[in-house]
Amino acid sequence: MLTAFETLEKNEAAMIVEMTDILRRKMQRDYRQGETRRDAHPKATGLLRGSFRIEPDLPAEFRVGLFAQARSYSCWLRASSASGKVQSDAIPDARGLAIKLMAPNDTGEGDETSLGQDFVLMNSPVMPLGTVKLFRDAVYYTIERSPLLFAAKMVATGYPNVLTGLLALRSNPTSPLDIRYWSTTPYLFGPDRAVKYSLRPTSVHRSELPAELGESYLSEAMQAHLSHHPASFDFCVQLRGERMPIEDAGKLWDEDESPFVKLATLDVPAQKFRTPEREALAEALSFSPGHALPAHAPLGGLNRARVRIYSALSQYRHERDVRADLA
Repeated sequence: MLTAFETLEKNEAAMIVEMTDILRRKMQRDYRQGETRRDAHPKATGLLRGSFRIEPDLPAEFRVGLFAQARSYSCWLRASSASGKVQSDAIPDARGLAIKLMAPNDTGEGDETSLGQDFVLMNSPVMPLGTVKLFRDAVYYTIERSPLLFAAKMVATGYPNVLTGLLALRSNPTSPLDIRYWSTTPYLFGPDRAVKYSLRPTSVHRSELPAELGESYLSEAMQAHLSHHPASFDFCVQLRGERMPIEDAGKLWDEDESPFVKLATLDVPAQKFRTPEREALAEALSFSPGHALPAHAPLGGLNRARVRIYSALSQYRHERDVRADLA
């Protein structure tokens, strides 16, 4: 059911079904059964253990849902590269950071269960493919036809800014722990407000870009950092102003008009994460805009598409690999 903020795009449901089918067939072509990777952000540069601490004494207007009380949650953080294929860290790319909040389960035995709240972010305040139609065109033309045809389509239909925006996403940061991240898409903040999220790096230690970028230089930079130092981020929200769109994630929400406000601290303690066990868990965990408490439900067409596509493809990936294990 749509909220009062949202408006369906024309043919939205059909476009989501089409994209799901294209991406499922791509996964089937790209990966052997039993080794299926996720369709989006398949390369994890690290799975980190962290703590999400909600600030005490928040102003009343921000004590909503998850942020109603000052408390801490343990969490998992998956740092990743955005390319639809696994490739060297040295190749410029958009970078993502996804957070999964955890809570003690009811058994009292010390293990955990998901709180039902993820935050999925990337190192850009906007998503150039900000509508379901643009998302569909990118999926269809780059996978079923060719990237050149997609570029020609964007120019012919008056969206050359999408191409420049996608190119601008590609970078080689010093470390995933050193850069700022944004949700790019909006979310509910209680029953009648919308927000976007951002993580601002606050670590005392910062990495340096190596003279030669290796295959796994981002993972190596994070491990060098966390072998001796903790890392940290401020978790912030930006309240939506009147001129800030819900249905186009390609349009910037101006920080001068509505500044980000800190609601929590994300602490990443020193740790060893480059282990087979962590790598396996990074593959097993799923992160989605749809993993959200009701007070923080995803908004907008791009989120509606991502929630349905991620869910269908995650199920396909795991079922396909289980069948391989049983064969």
